[in-house]
Amino acid sequence: MTGVMSESDAGSDTLARFRYQAEVTLPYCVSTLLSLNEIEAVVAEHMEDIAVKTTTGWRFLQVKSRNPERGVWTAAALFAKKGGALRSLFRTYSLTAGEDHSLELVLEGAVKTGNPIRALRKGQDRTPLVPMVMKRLKATQATAEDFLRRVTLNESPSYRTDIHATNSRLLHQHAPSLTQPELEALHEALLSEIEKAMRCDALSPLWPRSVVQPERRSGEMEERLRAKTLDAERLSRIAASLTNAGRPLLKRLVEPGGGPVSALVQKLVLGGATPALIDRARNLQANARHHRFVRAAQKVASDDALVTDLHERLGTYADTAVAMHASSPQPAVRIWRDLLETFGRDAEEIDRHKLVRADPMLLMGESCILSDECVFDWGGQ
Repeated sequence: MTGVMSESDAGSDTLARFRYQAEVTLPYCVSTLLSLNEIEAVVAEHMEDIAVKTTTGWRFLQVKSRNPERGVWTAAALFAKKGGALRSLFRTYSLTAGEDHSLELVLEGAVKTGNPIRALRKGQDRTPLVPMVMKRLKATQATAEDFLRRVTLNESPSYRTDIHATNSRLLHQHAPSLTQPELEALHEALLSEIEKAMRCDALSPLWPRSVVQPERRSGEMEERLRAKTLDAERLSRIAASLTNAGRPLLKRLVEPGGGPVSALVQKLVLGGATPALIDRARNLQANARHHRFVRAAQKVASDDALVTDLHERLGTYADTAVAMHASSPQPAVRIWRDLLETFGRDAEEIDRHKLVRADPMLLMGESCILSDECVFDWGGQ
């Protein structure tokens, strides 16, 4: 079977990416089940590709996961000849020429500050990417502009290590009466159904066209499409207990151009942080994660005790700042300012063993990681 992947022929990293895509797909399935956010059905093609049927048309999502040690995303990676997300979306665009569908990128992790890829965010000017599309994808200027007009960057809810927890919180909001074991069973049942659809026969090399143009489908293609389609009827057999509560979080997860909703971001939003500050926090967090992997690769002996000491110190400063500003307007902004001042002044004392080179920005990044791990919040709870 063309699109089937078994555990015996896939490595652990491939299986992790497979599960990650299923987790990314889950909120769209919840919207389908509850008839929210204009979503009517989800087609789980295989690795990386998701099609979402809405009341106004189709949305094609290209899901890309990235190991943290590779750092933040840049436009160059999206144009790569092997696995480049913009190349894949351009192929979908070409196969559905004449159809005004949404083309969306779902990226695990942060985007490099100042990189042209940021032009793909909702409401941004795509002009910086036009020459790159023309050169890398051999497109005319008119075609490049039309293609980019349809492309939107959707930053994923969280890293693959955290996305299960994010979706668990989402399901809890929509099924508050369920016990924790019942929620976990529901979560696993939804993921199993999504993965079942992903493992079914691939539609065809021309699959975007067969999805949006029913007249081109053969009987066999209709059967394959039906097996890969997750609609309310199919999902209600699994998740009939969900309710329409928790709409804001669900909407943020599935809307085109929606931002991430990791634990860090949720706390910053609740604390009144500005979008620019949230963006900065995510990049500092990504840089700190990258530094962790580099340090771990270079170390022979474990430095766990030293890391614990650093985190105790960071947590103490953070808890103090939270206690001082938790009841203030926009507490996250005040807490952020206090931590920046403290780290700029006392970096040598805080990072006594130079685990992060006594760099105030890396100390902020480590603090963001700790917040994402629920060590502290940013006020406004």
